[in-house]
Amino acid sequence: MIVADSNILAAYVIAGEQTADANALRSQDAEWMVPVFWRIEFQSILWKFVRFGGMPADKALDVLDDALDLFSANEIAMQPDVVLRDAIRWGITVYDAQYASLAKQLGIPLVTVDEKLQNACPGLAAPLTAFVQRPPRRNTLREAGNPYGKRRK
Repeated sequence: MIVADSNILAAYVIAGEQTADANALRSQDAEWMVPVFWRIEFQSILWKFVRFGGMPADKALDVLDDALDLFSANEIAMQPDVVLRDAIRWGITVYDAQYASLAKQLGIPLVTVDEKLQNACPGLAAPLTAFVQRPPRRNTLREAGNPYGKRRK
């Protein structure tokens, strides 16, 4: 079980640079907890995709529906005073504190691509790459062959 921030959620449902890692994370741990606030941040991400990234509005609405289906069951409402105290203590925005406070409350890691948040909450917030298990690199040598694919006679 992890807390996933809105950028991780977006990487999972919108194809992009981090989608492969988000998919790998989901296959390793499918229980992603989120504060109710994720809905607002996710809508903002979609708005930016429509406004600046060329995503059609109908597609954004479909993505929102998909995300709601995937993540709504694992929403937790945060206490505003707890979030504000944590934001002040950690020197982060109240938006980021929604996720970090939830991770603290549940005693589970927060997975984020936000380096500032990782630095502000070490031991609590960690990068996506830290959770993705990659296959080990093989140390095998390939036979030297013709680089152009033609057989030698």
